[in-house]
Amino acid sequence: MRIGIDFGTTNSAVAVFSANHLQPIIIDPQNENPNVLPSLIYIDRERKSTLGIRAAMHYLQHETGRAVAWRKRKVGEAEVIVSGRGADAITYIQELFALIDENAKGRLLQSIKTMLRDPYYDGTRIFERFYTLDELIAAFLRQLKMATEALLGEECEAVVIGRPVKFSDEAYVNVRAEEIIYKGALLAGFTDITFADEPLGVTYLEHIRSPERQTAFVFDFGGGTLDLTLAEIGGIIPPNVIATRGVLLGGDDLDKRIMQYLQKYFGKDVRVGKEKYPFPYEMLELLDAWQTMPELSKPEYMQRIKEFQEKSTNNRAMRALETLAKENLGYTLFRRIELAKRELSTQESTHLRFVHGEIQIDETITRERFDRLIAADVKKARDGIIELLTQANFSADKVDVVLRTGGSSLVPAFADMLADMFGAEKVRNLDPLVSVVGGMAVIAEQKIRPTPAYTIRYENANNPILSGIESRSDRTYEKYTFAVGQKAFLDTGYEINKCPVILCGLPAIRTGYADRNIRGQDWLRFTIHRPSRVYVGYDASVPPKELPLWIRDFIAEDWLIEATDEWYGSRSLRVYRYECEAGEVILGGNCYEKDMPVGYVVVVQALVN
Repeated sequence: MRIGIDFGTTNSAVAVFSANHLQPIIIDPQNENPNVLPSLIYIDRERKSTLGIRAAMHYLQHETGRAVAWRKRKVGEAEVIVSGRGADAITYIQELFALIDENAKGRLLQSIKTMLRDPYYDGTRIFERFYTLDELIAAFLRQLKMATEALLGEECEAVVIGRPVKFSDEAYVNVRAEEIIYKGALLAGFTDITFADEPLGVTYLEHIRSPERQTAFVFDFGGGTLDLTLAEIGGIIPPNVIATRGVLLGGDDLDKRIMQYLQKYFGKDVRVGKEKYPFPYEMLELLDAWQTMPELSKPEYMQRIKEFQEKSTNNRAMRALETLAKENLGYTLFRRIELAKRELSTQESTHLRFVHGEIQIDETITRERFDRLIAADVKKARDGIIELLTQANFSADKVDVVLRTGGSSLVPAFADMLADMFGAEKVRNLDPLVSVVGGMAVIAEQKIRPTPAYTIRYENANNPILSGIESRSDRTYEKYTFAVGQKAFLDTGYEINKCPVILCGLPAIRTGYADRNIRGQDWLRFTIHRPSRVYVGYDASVPPKELPLWIRDFIAEDWLIEATDEWYGSRSLRVYRYECEAGEVILGGNCYEKDMPVGYVVVVQALVN
């Protein structure tokens, strides 16, 4: 069975299209709309994950209103470069410590999809465990897959996943982001994985509903992105996409505007200290999202907040800020803000009341005021539309129908903008929670999406990458799939505790820890079936000049792999790479001039032409 998935910033959904019938799948029965899974994940200290509306309930039950207790703990190591480059670099390993909230029973993550925009984000540490980004995405995709299989009574291995037109203005970030979702889909159990731009899904769904040919403009405005597409749809000819464009704007940005308006209750425009200088901007920035608000409860910020309560032009706002931070109320406040935003889509005003201890928000927000708050966002969307039409050399009056979808498209200011640009009679409002996933299901059924080029990096029965592993050890080195939680060596308890997400899911070789004192240039041999990058994780405490000769031609990456053992503690491995053609690869022994404390790991990444 082939299915379509909309992995969204705010909500996710899955659907099946068969025999001209579109069937959404019930995936979160406790949710207001059971066909939608809120993109929330709560992970507790026992590493148990809860998704959707239950994740929100767990967070509100266990984390909201409790006291915060920060303690300093070691979380890993990092290499510090003092001077020089390459083999001449002088480096040392520095232990890394972080403040940990000891009273936290779990952690809630939202808008994971937006993290794909960051080329340096590999994942996050929750208590003692590092979760790579593909693991977090896999949790949602696995839930969607299991719900579909339970309802249909058959296995679903083929999927088309919707993706934004662009995650970033940087092309390589877009490719990286999609590949991370692909890794997540593999972890979730899918084997046939393709992608389609989210507005293309809307295009295909409307195409099968339109008996006559027409030119459609798709305005797909979700929680994290705004995607625009101009296409010919309808009739017996397949859809023809004329132009498409992504705008880095989402519904989360609109929530932020309301929060920025409410910052007056927490320090905005307050003068602090003896000199009555402006309230620190970096602290106001932490109020822009509920995920960053807990930072304000850390000792260095809390000390300043306490001082400001004594010396400021608004002591009450400082006490409210302390309550917001110390009692972990950010998520609850943002839930109320989102509700206010939704109410302003159908009402001329909304009463936003949030009272909790020192926090006394009692505010009537009119739609007129909200429109002023988001005026820059509306202009950004309008500019994106103009750029798209210019790119396509197409005028707005030639568009036959405007298809408005995505939860954020319900905001009247954007509906008015579309009516002004194209004419109100052309604008159609589609179901914001069905149109994208329904289109993905249609595309999946038609089997028309190309296989991404990077899929050659991931082994399967028809795509061997690494074989013929031989070593001079009396231990049999073995192949495995590289990921956090995997054993690093054959004969110890060392596990991969942290790694770059780019290496996850790739074929790797598990070596022997007891062989760490072996010298020589010819110790491990294996065959690669494609031109590849061979990555070696080697003890990061070894200075470049003291590396074994065989690895000195490798290029050092800015990445570390962390391996942890209950008895031996944590070790950091610097990642080195070497590009080679298909054929036999020979690696030397692990030992160098001094005693070697840990072995090395090997990961292979096939190159894409």
